[in-house]
Amino acid sequence: MLRARANLLHRQALRVSNWRRFSTQDHEQLVEKLRKWQDDAKTRANTKIATWSTSAQHNLALLGSKINEMTGYTLVEELKRHVVEQEGRIEQARVASREAKQAYEKAVAERSQCQREVNDLLQRKSSWTDADVVRFTNLVRQDHLNEQEEARAKREATRTDEAIEQEFQNLTRAILNRYHEEQVWSDKIRSASTYGSLLALGLNLVVFIMAIVVVEPYKRRRMGETFEKRVEALSLESKELINSVSTRMESHFQKQEDLLSPLVAPPVVEDSPEDDSKPHRAYIVTIPAERRDQIAAAAGALAALTVCGVVSLVRNR
Repeated sequence: MLRARANLLHRQALRVSNWRRFSTQDHEQLVEKLRKWQDDAKTRANTKIATWSTSAQHNLALLGSKINEMTGYTLVEELKRHVVEQEGRIEQARVASREAKQAYEKAVAERSQCQREVNDLLQRKSSWTDADVVRFTNLVRQDHLNEQEEARAKREATRTDEAIEQEFQNLTRAILNRYHEEQVWSDKIRSASTYGSLLALGLNLVVFIMAIVVVEPYKRRRMGETFEKRVEALSLESKELINSVSTRMESHFQKQEDLLSPLVAPPVVEDSPEDDSKPHRAYIVTIPAERRDQIAAAAGALAALTVCGVVSLVRNR
């Protein structure tokens, strides 16, 4: 025992000395390795989590698209995109209409300016110079060009207004188609839900009927068999208990009878040969008082034992 404790102390001293041999540099290298391992573990965990989240998002999106294809919601999504695109086209048509109106207003303003200059020249026609004649000619030509530009800008403005009206009608039609398809899809889902509810109700009804027709009779049969087995086991136990009690009582009664038989036995009378011709006489046996008390005590004990046996039998049953 002392040698074992000495060996244990020696090993502990060796461990302490080996631990003290570690230098500061070794400790720093160990800490650096642990930090590097921790950083690598964090990087790998973050990479795995990012990969898993990306895969989960992709799978969820794919599952949603499959469900939409199965339920017919893809057409509703396409109509939604068409409505958004139509709204963008309306916005473009409005921008074009504003630009056309601005061009038309600019053309009207230029033509008005040109006409004012022509009117000013016509008011002083008697004092025209060569420059005024050239200016009038250029203004007439410019007025003709401005008129054409104004007509073109007016047609462009009218066309853009008609385009806005057309695009607005297309948007209204697309919105109506979208809501119509959504209503059809909702009716389809509602009918599918109704059929699913009816199917679930039918399955529950079938299960209920099967439980009543098959399971309940089986359970009742098993319960009846189990009850019969328990009743048989209890009856066997009762029979064994009754037999054991009756055996004990019979043995006890036999013992009591053996004890009482000397007390109540009649005396033996021998007949003489000369008295054969005479009639026999009955003898009255008189039991002493102390013997009577003993007989009464034995009978009371016998009755008490009988009652105890019956009570124990009833309780066991």
